[in-house]
Amino acid sequence: MYQEGNTVIEQSSNGKRVVVMGVTGTILFELLMASAPIIGAPVLNVALWDGSLLTLNLRFATIVGFGLEILFGILLAYVYQNWVVWRLKGSYWQKGTVFGIVLWLLLMVFGLPLFDRVSPLVNNGLMLAPGVFARHFGAKTAIIFLVAMWGFGLSLSYLNENPTRLPYG
Repeated sequence: MYQEGNTVIEQSSNGKRVVVMGVTGTILFELLMASAPIIGAPVLNVALWDGSLLTLNLRFATIVGFGLEILFGILLAYVYQNWVVWRLKGSYWQKGTVFGIVLWLLLMVFGLPLFDRVSPLVNNGLMLAPGVFARHFGAKTAIIFLVAMWGFGLSLSYLNENPTRLPYG
């Protein structure tokens, strides 16, 4: 339990809510990433990037990658609900913004450089290495990642603070 203002909120881990939060956040993330060409960034198929860590069959890699993204989204929703939300103060949009920006910074500073080292797509010359803050893809790529991570964080925070908005069973 934690207290926010005059309201005491029960902080039990609701598994169904975590799954809904993770899946919804991941779908929103993917939709925002798919809009990258609208602002002049290259096509960013993050599911393919993730799936290519397991297979170089590109169609299968995209499917596997999206599954991995869903699982990672659920894991991040669990982390958010059980370890992050009660440490942050403010409204859902403030908490979601902070969480999204922290995730973006971690991705830009650690995730993409690590991807450069371990990705078969990069190592076999099939894809340009993104680099720190996606510098090889341009500033618009870093911006679209920021918007997508912000949307992911906001969706987690909103669904966590408004559990009656969706049927959790």
